[in-house]
Amino acid sequence: MEFSALMIRSFLAAGLLAAACSSPSAPDPAATETATATHAYTARYHDSARALSALETLSSDDFEGRLTGEPGNLKAREWIIDQLQARGVDPLLDGGFEAPFETASLSEGREGVSGTNLLAIINDEPGAPVIVMSAHYDHVGMGEDGIYNGADDNASGVAALLEAISWFQQNAPETTLVFAFFDAEEMGIAGSAAFVHDLPEQIGDRLAFNLNLDMVSRADKGEIFAVGTYHYPELVPLIDAVAAETPLTLSKGHDSPEWGNQDWSTLSDHAPFLRAGVPIIYLGVEDHADYHKVTDTFDKVDPNTFARSVDTVLLVAEAIDEHVASDAE
Repeated sequence: MEFSALMIRSFLAAGLLAAACSSPSAPDPAATETATATHAYTARYHDSARALSALETLSSDDFEGRLTGEPGNLKAREWIIDQLQARGVDPLLDGGFEAPFETASLSEGREGVSGTNLLAIINDEPGAPVIVMSAHYDHVGMGEDGIYNGADDNASGVAALLEAISWFQQNAPETTLVFAFFDAEEMGIAGSAAFVHDLPEQIGDRLAFNLNLDMVSRADKGEIFAVGTYHYPELVPLIDAVAAETPLTLSKGHDSPEWGNQDWSTLSDHAPFLRAGVPIIYLGVEDHADYHKVTDTFDKVDPNTFARSVDTVLLVAEAIDEHVASDAE
Protein backbone atom coordinates (compact mmCIF):
# COMPACT_ATOMS: atom_id res chain seq x y z
CA MET A 1 0.00 0.00 0.00
CA GLU A 2 1.30 3.47 -0.83
CA PHE A 3 -0.26 5.14 2.20
CA SER A 4 -0.88 3.94 5.75
CA ALA A 5 -3.95 4.41 7.92
CA LEU A 6 -1.94 6.90 9.97
CA MET A 7 -1.43 9.05 6.88
CA ILE A 8 -5.11 8.81 5.99
CA ARG A 9 -6.06 9.87 9.52
CA SER A 10 -3.63 12.79 9.37
CA PHE A 11 -5.26 13.99 6.15
CA LEU A 12 -8.72 13.59 7.65
CA ALA A 13 -7.77 15.36 10.87
CA ALA A 14 -6.60 18.34 8.85
CA GLY A 15 -9.81 18.24 6.87
CA LEU A 16 -11.93 18.14 10.02
CA LEU A 17 -10.11 21.19 11.35
CA ALA A 18 -10.72 23.03 8.10
CA ALA A 19 -14.37 22.00 8.12
CA ALA A 20 -14.75 23.35 11.63
CA CYS A 21 -13.29 26.71 10.61
CA SER A 22 -15.02 27.25 7.29
CA SER A 23 -17.55 25.93 4.84
CA PRO A 24 -15.47 24.39 2.04
CA SER A 25 -16.87 24.58 -1.44
CA ALA A 26 -17.69 21.28 -3.08
CA PRO A 27 -15.47 20.07 -5.92
CA ASP A 28 -16.75 20.91 -9.38
CA PRO A 29 -18.51 17.75 -10.68
CA ALA A 30 -17.85 18.75 -14.28
CA ALA A 31 -14.13 19.08 -13.63
CA THR A 32 -14.10 15.78 -11.77
CA GLU A 33 -15.94 14.08 -14.62
CA THR A 34 -13.38 15.37 -17.13
CA ALA A 35 -10.47 14.22 -14.98
CA THR A 36 -12.09 10.83 -14.45
CA ALA A 37 -12.62 10.32 -18.16
CA THR A 38 -9.23 11.47 -19.41
CA HIS A 39 -6.61 10.55 -16.82
CA ALA A 40 -5.45 7.20 -15.54
CA TYR A 41 -5.72 6.78 -11.79
CA THR A 42 -3.34 4.85 -9.55
CA ALA A 43 -5.17 3.46 -6.53
CA ARG A 44 -3.65 4.60 -3.25
CA TYR A 45 -5.37 2.37 -0.71
CA HIS A 46 -6.31 -0.87 -2.45
CA ASP A 47 -5.35 -3.36 -5.13
CA SER A 48 -7.33 -2.00 -8.08
CA ALA A 49 -6.62 -4.98 -10.35
CA ARG A 50 -7.91 -7.37 -7.70
CA ALA A 51 -11.01 -5.27 -7.08
CA LEU A 52 -11.79 -5.03 -10.79
CA SER A 53 -11.29 -8.77 -11.22
CA ALA A 54 -13.71 -9.46 -8.36
CA LEU A 55 -16.32 -7.21 -9.93
CA GLU A 56 -15.88 -8.90 -13.30
CA THR A 57 -16.11 -12.40 -11.85
CA LEU A 58 -19.18 -11.81 -9.71
CA SER A 59 -21.06 -10.10 -12.54
CA SER A 60 -20.29 -12.81 -15.09
CA ASP A 61 -22.91 -15.07 -16.69
CA ASP A 62 -21.64 -17.95 -14.56
CA PHE A 63 -23.58 -16.56 -11.59
CA GLU A 64 -26.89 -16.30 -13.50
CA GLY A 65 -27.88 -13.00 -11.92
CA ARG A 66 -27.42 -14.22 -8.30
CA LEU A 67 -31.14 -14.47 -7.50
CA THR A 68 -31.72 -15.55 -3.88
CA GLY A 69 -32.62 -19.22 -3.66
CA GLU A 70 -31.26 -20.07 -7.11
CA PRO A 71 -28.03 -21.94 -8.05
CA GLY A 72 -26.28 -18.78 -9.21
CA ASN A 73 -26.77 -17.18 -5.81
CA LEU A 74 -25.32 -20.25 -4.07
CA LYS A 75 -22.35 -20.11 -6.41
CA ALA A 76 -21.84 -16.43 -5.56
CA ARG A 77 -22.02 -17.27 -1.86
CA GLU A 78 -19.36 -19.95 -2.22
CA TRP A 79 -17.16 -17.61 -4.23
CA ILE A 80 -17.34 -14.91 -1.56
CA ILE A 81 -16.52 -17.45 1.15
CA ASP A 82 -13.47 -18.48 -0.87
CA GLN A 83 -12.41 -14.81 -0.99
CA LEU A 84 -12.84 -14.44 2.76
CA GLN A 85 -10.85 -17.59 3.45
CA ALA A 86 -8.09 -16.48 1.10
CA ARG A 87 -7.81 -13.23 3.05
CA GLY A 88 -7.64 -15.12 6.34
CA VAL A 89 -10.38 -13.05 7.95
CA ASP A 90 -12.31 -14.55 10.88
CA PRO A 91 -16.01 -15.44 10.68
CA LEU A 92 -18.30 -13.59 13.09
CA LEU A 93 -20.17 -16.75 14.06
CA ASP A 94 -18.65 -19.86 15.59
CA GLY A 95 -20.06 -22.07 12.85
CA GLY A 96 -18.49 -20.17 9.97
CA PHE A 97 -19.30 -17.26 7.69
CA GLU A 98 -22.85 -18.31 6.80
CA ALA A 99 -25.88 -16.95 8.70
CA PRO A 100 -29.03 -18.47 7.17
CA PHE A 101 -32.45 -16.83 7.48
CA GLU A 102 -35.94 -17.27 6.06
CA THR A 103 -37.68 -14.60 4.03
CA ALA A 104 -40.73 -14.14 1.85
CA SER A 105 -40.07 -12.80 -1.63
CA LEU A 106 -41.84 -9.68 -2.83
CA SER A 107 -41.60 -10.73 -6.46
CA GLU A 108 -43.19 -13.39 -8.65
CA GLY A 109 -45.23 -14.83 -5.78
CA ARG A 110 -42.30 -16.80 -4.40
CA GLU A 111 -42.60 -17.36 -0.66
CA GLY A 112 -40.44 -18.85 2.04
CA VAL A 113 -37.17 -18.24 0.23
CA SER A 114 -34.10 -19.27 2.20
CA GLY A 115 -31.36 -16.65 2.24
CA THR A 116 -27.87 -16.61 3.69
CA ASN A 117 -25.91 -13.63 4.94
CA LEU A 118 -22.11 -13.91 5.14
CA LEU A 119 -20.46 -12.33 8.18
CA ALA A 120 -16.79 -11.67 8.98
CA ILE A 121 -15.11 -9.74 11.78
CA ILE A 122 -11.89 -7.83 12.47
CA ASN A 123 -10.62 -6.65 15.88
CA ASP A 124 -13.23 -8.26 18.12
CA GLU A 125 -12.25 -6.45 21.32
CA PRO A 126 -14.61 -6.83 24.31
CA GLY A 127 -16.60 -3.67 24.84
CA ALA A 128 -15.45 -2.01 21.60
CA PRO A 129 -18.16 -0.32 19.52
CA VAL A 130 -19.18 -2.24 16.40
CA ILE A 131 -19.35 -0.83 12.89
CA VAL A 132 -21.10 -2.99 10.30
CA MET A 133 -19.84 -2.46 6.76
CA SER A 134 -22.27 -4.03 4.32
CA ALA A 135 -23.01 -4.79 0.69
CA HIS A 136 -25.60 -7.14 -0.80
CA TYR A 137 -24.43 -9.88 -3.13
CA ASP A 138 -27.77 -11.01 -4.57
CA HIS A 139 -29.42 -9.62 -7.70
CA VAL A 140 -32.55 -10.34 -9.74
CA GLY A 141 -31.55 -13.42 -11.73
CA MET A 142 -32.58 -14.17 -15.29
CA GLY A 143 -35.48 -13.19 -17.53
CA GLU A 144 -36.70 -13.66 -21.08
CA ASP A 145 -34.36 -10.87 -22.17
CA GLY A 146 -31.25 -12.45 -20.66
CA ILE A 147 -29.15 -12.50 -17.50
CA TYR A 148 -29.30 -9.57 -15.09
CA ASN A 149 -25.61 -9.58 -14.21
CA GLY A 150 -25.79 -6.68 -11.76
CA ALA A 151 -22.25 -5.37 -12.21
CA ASP A 152 -22.96 -2.06 -10.53
CA ASP A 153 -25.88 -3.48 -8.52
CA ASN A 154 -24.15 -4.81 -6.54
CA ALA A 155 -21.05 -6.75 -7.58
CA SER A 156 -19.33 -3.38 -7.23
CA GLY A 157 -20.23 -3.05 -3.54
CA VAL A 158 -19.09 -6.61 -2.83
CA ALA A 159 -15.74 -6.00 -4.53
CA ALA A 160 -15.27 -2.77 -2.56
CA LEU A 161 -16.19 -4.52 0.70
CA LEU A 162 -13.60 -7.21 0.05
CA GLU A 163 -10.99 -4.50 -0.45
CA ALA A 164 -12.06 -2.91 2.83
CA ILE A 165 -11.35 -6.21 4.57
CA SER A 166 -7.87 -6.32 3.07
CA TRP A 167 -7.21 -2.70 4.07
CA PHE A 168 -8.28 -3.12 7.68
CA GLN A 169 -6.37 -6.35 8.06
CA GLN A 170 -3.22 -4.39 7.27
CA ASN A 171 -4.32 -1.22 9.10
CA ALA A 172 -5.98 -2.21 12.37
CA PRO A 173 -9.24 -0.38 13.07
CA GLU A 174 -9.95 1.37 16.38
CA THR A 175 -13.39 -0.25 16.56
CA THR A 176 -14.69 -3.76 15.95
CA LEU A 177 -15.60 -4.13 12.28
CA VAL A 178 -18.20 -6.60 11.07
CA PHE A 179 -18.31 -7.15 7.31
CA ALA A 180 -21.79 -8.22 6.20
CA PHE A 181 -22.48 -9.55 2.72
CA PHE A 182 -26.26 -9.45 2.78
CA ASP A 183 -28.57 -11.69 0.77
CA ALA A 184 -32.12 -10.97 -0.48
CA GLU A 185 -31.76 -7.19 -0.68
CA GLU A 186 -33.71 -7.37 -3.91
CA MET A 187 -36.49 -9.20 -2.05
CA GLY A 188 -37.48 -6.45 0.30
CA ILE A 189 -34.15 -5.79 2.03
CA ALA A 190 -34.73 -9.06 3.85
CA GLY A 191 -31.18 -10.13 4.70
CA SER A 192 -30.24 -6.96 6.55
CA ALA A 193 -33.66 -6.84 8.23
CA ALA A 194 -33.09 -10.37 9.55
CA PHE A 195 -29.63 -9.39 10.78
CA VAL A 196 -30.86 -6.31 12.68
CA HIS A 197 -33.91 -8.14 14.05
CA ASP A 198 -31.80 -10.96 15.48
CA LEU A 199 -28.43 -9.38 16.16
CA PRO A 200 -25.70 -11.97 16.64
CA GLU A 201 -24.88 -12.48 20.29
CA GLN A 202 -21.28 -11.48 19.67
CA ILE A 203 -22.43 -7.94 18.86
CA GLY A 204 -24.94 -7.55 21.67
CA ASP A 205 -25.54 -3.90 22.48
CA ARG A 206 -22.31 -2.71 20.85
CA LEU A 207 -23.76 -1.91 17.42
CA ALA A 208 -22.83 1.72 16.74
CA PHE A 209 -22.87 2.36 12.98
CA ASN A 210 -23.67 0.97 9.53
CA LEU A 211 -21.69 1.90 6.41
CA ASN A 212 -23.56 0.42 3.45
CA LEU A 213 -22.24 0.07 -0.12
CA ASP A 214 -24.70 -0.39 -2.98
CA MET A 215 -23.92 0.61 -6.58
CA VAL A 216 -20.50 2.23 -6.26
CA SER A 217 -18.89 1.68 -9.68
CA ARG A 218 -20.86 3.79 -12.15
CA ALA A 219 -19.92 7.27 -10.99
CA ASP A 220 -20.28 8.41 -14.58
CA LYS A 221 -20.29 12.08 -13.54
CA GLY A 222 -17.41 11.63 -11.14
CA GLU A 223 -19.76 11.80 -8.15
CA ILE A 224 -20.83 9.46 -5.37
CA PHE A 225 -23.33 10.26 -2.63
CA ALA A 226 -23.00 9.89 1.13
CA VAL A 227 -26.57 9.38 2.29
CA GLY A 228 -27.50 9.84 5.94
CA THR A 229 -26.42 13.29 7.11
CA TYR A 230 -30.02 14.56 7.02
CA HIS A 231 -30.87 11.97 9.67
CA TYR A 232 -27.60 12.41 11.56
CA PRO A 233 -26.45 16.02 11.00
CA GLU A 234 -23.52 15.53 13.36
CA LEU A 235 -21.94 13.57 10.48
CA VAL A 236 -21.85 16.63 8.19
CA PRO A 237 -18.37 17.80 9.33
CA LEU A 238 -17.03 14.26 8.91
CA ILE A 239 -18.32 13.93 5.34
CA ASP A 240 -17.15 17.45 4.45
CA ALA A 241 -13.67 16.65 5.75
CA VAL A 242 -13.45 13.38 3.82
CA ALA A 243 -14.78 15.09 0.68
CA ALA A 244 -11.75 17.35 0.68
CA GLU A 245 -9.54 14.28 0.15
CA THR A 246 -11.59 11.90 -1.99
CA PRO A 247 -10.70 11.24 -5.64
CA LEU A 248 -14.42 11.31 -6.50
CA THR A 249 -16.76 14.17 -5.68
CA LEU A 250 -18.37 13.06 -2.39
CA SER A 251 -21.76 14.74 -2.15
CA LYS A 252 -24.42 14.78 0.55
CA GLY A 253 -28.09 14.25 -0.24
CA HIS A 254 -30.75 11.78 -1.39
CA ASP A 255 -31.82 11.39 2.23
CA SER A 256 -34.60 13.91 2.92
CA PRO A 257 -38.27 14.38 1.89
CA GLU A 258 -37.36 17.13 -0.56
CA TRP A 259 -35.81 14.45 -2.79
CA GLY A 260 -39.20 12.77 -3.32
CA ASN A 261 -38.84 9.31 -4.83
CA GLN A 262 -35.10 9.88 -4.99
CA ASP A 263 -34.86 9.83 -1.19
CA TRP A 264 -32.74 6.71 -0.71
CA SER A 265 -33.10 6.56 3.08
CA THR A 266 -34.99 3.26 3.00
CA LEU A 267 -33.98 1.83 -0.37
CA SER A 268 -31.07 -0.45 0.54
CA ASP A 269 -29.62 -2.47 3.39
CA HIS A 270 -28.97 0.55 5.60
CA ALA A 271 -32.75 0.95 6.09
CA PRO A 272 -33.20 -1.59 8.92
CA PHE A 273 -30.29 0.01 10.80
CA LEU A 274 -31.78 3.47 10.35
CA ARG A 275 -35.17 2.28 11.57
CA ALA A 276 -33.48 0.77 14.62
CA GLY A 277 -31.86 4.10 15.48
CA VAL A 278 -28.36 3.12 14.36
CA PRO A 279 -26.45 5.91 12.57
CA ILE A 280 -25.82 5.17 8.90
CA ILE A 281 -23.97 6.36 5.87
CA TYR A 282 -24.89 4.81 2.54
CA LEU A 283 -22.47 5.25 -0.36
CA GLY A 284 -23.90 4.92 -3.85
CA VAL A 285 -24.14 6.51 -7.27
CA GLU A 286 -27.25 7.91 -8.89
CA ASP A 287 -29.38 5.64 -11.07
CA HIS A 288 -28.19 5.17 -14.63
CA ALA A 289 -29.76 3.84 -17.83
CA ASP A 290 -28.65 0.27 -17.05
CA TYR A 291 -30.15 0.08 -13.56
CA HIS A 292 -31.99 -3.25 -13.14
CA LYS A 293 -31.50 -4.09 -16.80
CA VAL A 294 -29.57 -6.84 -18.54
CA THR A 295 -27.21 -4.10 -19.69
CA ASP A 296 -25.78 -3.58 -16.18
CA THR A 297 -22.64 -5.41 -17.24
CA PHE A 298 -18.93 -5.30 -16.48
CA ASP A 299 -17.99 -3.62 -19.75
CA LYS A 300 -19.90 -0.49 -18.65
CA VAL A 301 -17.57 0.00 -15.66
CA ASP A 302 -14.67 2.40 -16.17
CA PRO A 303 -11.66 0.96 -14.29
CA ASN A 304 -10.29 4.37 -13.29
CA THR A 305 -13.63 5.51 -11.94
CA PHE A 306 -14.07 2.31 -9.96
CA ALA A 307 -10.57 2.61 -8.49
CA ARG A 308 -11.40 6.16 -7.40
CA SER A 309 -14.63 4.89 -5.88
CA VAL A 310 -12.99 2.16 -3.81
CA ASP A 311 -10.39 4.61 -2.51
CA THR A 312 -13.25 6.94 -1.60
CA VAL A 313 -15.00 4.12 0.25
CA LEU A 314 -11.85 3.41 2.27
CA LEU A 315 -11.36 7.07 3.16
CA VAL A 316 -14.94 7.24 4.43
CA ALA A 317 -14.54 3.97 6.34
CA GLU A 318 -11.37 5.20 8.07
CA ALA A 319 -13.08 8.45 9.07
CA ILE A 320 -16.12 6.64 10.46
CA ASP A 321 -13.89 4.22 12.40
CA GLU A 322 -12.10 7.16 14.03
CA HIS A 323 -15.39 9.01 14.65
CA VAL A 324 -17.11 6.05 16.34
CA ALA A 325 -14.04 5.24 18.42
CA SER A 326 -13.79 8.86 19.59
CA ASP A 327 -17.47 8.96 20.56
CA ALA A 328 -16.98 5.82 22.65
CA GLU A 329 -14.17 7.30 24.75
